[in-house]
Parts: sequence; structure tokens; C-alpha cells
Amino acid sequence: MKTDWGLIRGMMDAAIDTCERVEAAQYSEADRDAVIKMNGHNVSVQDFLTSGWTASENLRYGIIRSRHDNNVDLAYVPETARILVAMAHAAAELIGAGAENAPAAENSRRLMSWFHDHLAPGIEEAIAAKRFKGSSSTETDQ
Repeated sequence: MKTDWGLIRGMMDAAIDTCERVEAAQYSEADRDAVIKMNGHNVSVQDFLTSGWTASENLRYGIIRSRHDNNVDLAYVPETARILVAMAHAAAELIGAGAENAPAAENSRRLMSWFHDHLAPGIEEAIAAKRFKGSSSTETDQ
């Protein structure tokens, strides 16, 4: 089955944009108890933040249930999912680490370049070569 990378990109963009806005608002732990009224209820900054990660976790479990209901359970964690999760974890470590001299900034840039210039093209080339060889070979070639 194909993956809706646009949906995934939109989800990650929404999370990144929100985190960036929280930081731009100069959020600190001391702001957790700040409240606004929503639909007649006091809602705190901590309520909003907690909802951000719990709603995402609940969405994940909903997706898992839906995959099961549609008989497309994951027998293993796809390699591309592992890449996405690992990069998200690495990126998360940069939050609040400084913009001027972010830890491992040069290594991060090198990894991004490697992804674009070597990882994806290398995989694409290897698969294309294998498929070309497979389509031009006969049983005696094997």
C-alpha cells in the first residue's frame, strides 16, 4: 500500500509550527498555570501542552486500531518508520538547546545532506539496478 506522505508531512509541520510558536511566546515552566476561558472552562497552558502529546498518542492508537480493522497490521516496524522516529527523536533533543550554537549542528547538516545526496539516491539506484537486472536475466543467468 502507498503512504500518504503529504498527510505525514502536514502532521509533522503542525507539530513543529506549534512548538515554534510556543517557544516564540517565551513559554517557561512558570507559565504552566496560566489560564484562559474556553467554552466556559478554565484551560491552562499545561492542559494545552498535555493535550498536544496525548491527542497525538491517541491518534497513533486510533491509526493502529484502524490498520487492524482494515487487515493492514504491521508485522514489523518498517525501516522508513524507524528513520522517521529516530530523526524526530534527534530533532526533539535540539528543542531549547540554542539556535546560535546548536549541539551537533554540523553533524545534523551533514546527516541531512547525506539523506538527500546519498541515502535516498543510493537506495533508488540499487533497487533500479536490481530490477533492471531481474527483468533482463533468464533462468540460466541465475
